[in-house]
Amino acid sequence: MKNQILYTALVTPFDESVVNVDYQSLEKLIRYQENAKNGILLLGSTGESLSLSFKEKQEIINFVCNLKLNTEIVVGVPSCNIDSALELIDFCNQMPISGYLMTTPIYTKPGEIGQTKWFEKLLDKSKYPSILYNIPSRSGIKLNPQSVKNLSQHDKFFAIKDSGGSIENMYEYKVTAPNILIYCGDDYMTNSMISEGAIGLISVASNALPKGMRKYLENALLNKGNDESNQDFHQIFKALFKASNPIPIKALLNKIGLILYKTTRLPLSADDFNNLNELLSFYKKISVLEDESNKYQNINSKKIK
Repeated sequence: MKNQILYTALVTPFDESVVNVDYQSLEKLIRYQENAKNGILLLGSTGESLSLSFKEKQEIINFVCNLKLNTEIVVGVPSCNIDSALELIDFCNQMPISGYLMTTPIYTKPGEIGQTKWFEKLLDKSKYPSILYNIPSRSGIKLNPQSVKNLSQHDKFFAIKDSGGSIENMYEYKVTAPNILIYCGDDYMTNSMISEGAIGLISVASNALPKGMRKYLENALLNKGNDESNQDFHQIFKALFKASNPIPIKALLNKIGLILYKTTRLPLSADDFNNLNELLSFYKKISVLEDESNKYQNINSKKIK
């Protein structure tokens, strides 16, 4: 896992009824990520993991692993019930994946000791390296720096995905656990976090721009992240969060022909997003700059005109 700089937090496409996973669209998305040499994160918040049953999660993981991809697969671990989390890890330990993303427990807002014991149980069960996830906007509480320090010598804990929205969080983790690597968890923070020592990015935008985001990240890693195209990227980053993630990215993926339907499971609703034309205009500008549009023209050219 330590050699991968970009993971795509993959959406989970559904059929029109939202009852079934659309595996045709899922494979199409995955093949584009593989072609771009991006790692794949399954069952994260972008993948609507909380709306999936345990059986559906197993089926998705089985399906993706059976594709025998030439890229890394990381699986998101449930974030509110310890037995469910351990059960999924136990299942995935038998699969050819690369690691786990373990989220700060949601809703309950545990303190230092609770977080330490939660992650310790998950890490002890894990056969693979794990990334701990700081996402206070969804979990209700940040990943406690002291918990990070308490866990920093665990042999299965190798990185943090930081979506805390500020460099200060990253500084705290680097000071308390200098041996633990940091991934930027917010597309719009990429340049600032890379400049302060983050080793890579776990991205939402790369669902639609797998090669474009990889080029953007590589420029940041080479300290070339200040060219004029940055403003175009920042516009699309903002547009992708004008409704709850993954509603906007699914709307874009549907419009450009990468998924058949933009459907999301309740309580999310595709009808909560009405800025598609704005988002599409930013996408088209970036896709031309990054030579992304060519590969979509044979998929559904009418949709991106």
